[in-house]
Amino acid sequence: MKRRILSFILCLTMLLSLVALTGCPSTPQQSTGGDGPITPIEGIEYDDFGNPIFEEMITLKVWSVIGDPDNSYLNMVNTQFNDMFKANNIQAEITSIATNLFYTQFANALNTDPENAPDVVIFHSERLTYFVDNNMIVPIENCLGAINMTLDTSNYLENVISECYVGNTLYGIPLDIHSGLWYVRDDILEKNGLSRPTTLAEFENVCKALMDRKKESKLYVRSLDDNQWKQVGPESDFYPIEMSGDDNMESGWIPQTAVLQNGGSLVNDKGEPAWNTSEGLKTVLEKIKNWQGKYIGENRDSNTLWANLGNGNAVFGFEGSWWADQRLNEYESKLGKGSLGVMGLQKLLALDPTSENADKVYGVGHCFAVSKSVTDDKVKAAGALYAKYMTENSIKYMSGGHLPACKSVLNNPEYTLSSAYNRCLKYMGDPSTLVTLGGTKYFSPVYDQLKMAYIYTLNKNKTGTVEDFIKEAYDKAMKDIKATDDL
Repeated sequence: MKRRILSFILCLTMLLSLVALTGCPSTPQQSTGGDGPITPIEGIEYDDFGNPIFEEMITLKVWSVIGDPDNSYLNMVNTQFNDMFKANNIQAEITSIATNLFYTQFANALNTDPENAPDVVIFHSERLTYFVDNNMIVPIENCLGAINMTLDTSNYLENVISECYVGNTLYGIPLDIHSGLWYVRDDILEKNGLSRPTTLAEFENVCKALMDRKKESKLYVRSLDDNQWKQVGPESDFYPIEMSGDDNMESGWIPQTAVLQNGGSLVNDKGEPAWNTSEGLKTVLEKIKNWQGKYIGENRDSNTLWANLGNGNAVFGFEGSWWADQRLNEYESKLGKGSLGVMGLQKLLALDPTSENADKVYGVGHCFAVSKSVTDDKVKAAGALYAKYMTENSIKYMSGGHLPACKSVLNNPEYTLSSAYNRCLKYMGDPSTLVTLGGTKYFSPVYDQLKMAYIYTLNKNKTGTVEDFIKEAYDKAMKDIKATDDL
């Protein structure tokens, strides 16, 4: 599932495949929503719960962008579905595909091998407008109508389900929304007389205090392997923050949230990037650039994050929420309860922590949709039923580090009283306030190039100012958008 930057070459490959399949892209707002069955399918019987019973077994091919470790939680819900609907002759088999392959493979399957293309896809909902614009999925509300079903859209968070519409037509059903998290060595902070920061200024002050203790040879650290406190000094490889100029997890949330928390916008009304005008983004990136060698160590990347948190050479590391269950259990078993915790991004990138925007955090969700490759109306209907069930019964999946898009799940005591919620999920904040990037067919240029502005900032081999990096990334985004439109 984990989001990795898609190069423009990959984007062009995907677009060319789609053009071969569908011709030049149409404007999403022109969609009539007329694709797929609207009237009920004749001859279907229904069980006591109103679910269709098909005469022959339908085995749905489901492709998912959700990968390790959270796909195991998704499979729990899938098993639950299969157990419940076996008597109705509906089953589903999920295949997980890495993010950097999923979108191209889906486009190529539709173009070259539609018979073996998936029936249902689970993908990042911010890409739905692009999928509709390129005729890859069908309106899911029509598929439900074919079996006399409707979706109670009021049971889904407005900010999440809005990404599943194009115009007034619903194409997908949202599963979740989430943000990245800081993983924090709370035990090291406490041993050194410090507390978790709640603002950007406090974050810098905590890092400075840790480095001052290191300089004075009074810094206490301990490792997962040792569990013995020791004092270290200037010779130590300790630096408080794990960040780097690679395409790590933080590049997918920190620059985006920096724009939002400082009053900026990610896109304009044309769906093009607007982050280049954000003074807050520029200032925050300049701060991070100045942290290198001061609070951020040399030669660190995603491969060193868990190693340095584990050996006590770092206190803050940014990663996906889906690692929380595994990592919190590991640290608790070796170092005791509370040794590792998680911390959301609220206020941590706001230059003014009292502003109305200071709690905004960039959010990413997943949704279900029915593939354009499906020609059998019964399979379309079964796929839509599957999507509806999986989102309305997703509590077990949320333990993998996600917040529910479905309100009935969000308010279920089984969810709110779960250890996953109380140890991790609640720190991401209110899911209804996370800010998404949906509604633009230019998602890849907008998102990927904002990531590049961040990556350039931390790349030791890149020369120039942060202002130069933002301009270079913006110019590349607009060039990619023009190339997309020219196709």
